[in-house]
Amino acid sequence: MDAQYDNWWLENSNGDQEMEDSHQHGWENVLSLIDEKDIFGLDILDFGCNQGKFLRVLFDKVPFDSAYGIDIAKMAIETAKQRVGDYPIHYDTTDDARMLKKKFHTVISTSVLYLIEDLDAHFKMIFDVLHKKGVYYTSFTDQTNNPSFEFMKQKIDRYGATKMQAKTLTDVVDSLIKNGFSVELIKEYREPSYDVTKYKDFYLSVDDFILSCDNSFLIKAVKEGVNSLWKNH
Repeated sequence: MDAQYDNWWLENSNGDQEMEDSHQHGWENVLSLIDEKDIFGLDILDFGCNQGKFLRVLFDKVPFDSAYGIDIAKMAIETAKQRVGDYPIHYDTTDDARMLKKKFHTVISTSVLYLIEDLDAHFKMIFDVLHKKGVYYTSFTDQTNNPSFEFMKQKIDRYGATKMQAKTLTDVVDSLIKNGFSVELIKEYREPSYDVTKYKDFYLSVDDFILSCDNSFLIKAVKEGVNSLWKNH
């Protein structure tokens, strides 16, 4: 398990709240692409939930039976617990879902995968907590060929509690397949317009921002049988 910390985004004293606010448009894209049958009446896990709002927004759109949100930002999880109200959601401070001693029908992570250093270990853990034929939805943008990559990485490494990784889309897909998943790529941005007002937050040019949008996918990975890394162990 990675070391815990108080907040993930450290640019200012209200960083995690600002991060939550900035992610809501991305959440709308993800929610529009997830198959409702993978959510309705089922058990859901949000990996890297931060302050937990995504699960509450998800429940308002498609009611699930129960859900867990996990993160290693301690203060963010405390905020999530304070805001949960009557939603059937539990929040825990961990990055190892196996600690929950529970199986899930669907796991979701948004804007998290680019921070994962060991993809094989991560996908093995997700495999272990999913029911057979369970689904892992995870958003990912391959930034490795983006001219703004170094600019973006320097800012994230400076203000984020975990470092940005230089993973390609092929790295992600190959690791998922190796770890027992079938993989489908769904284009994340389909609308004919882009809000570029705040492109300078992470990009050197508008062109780089649009390139990032065009290279953004919601990955739908379905658990298929035995994890190939471990079937001989």
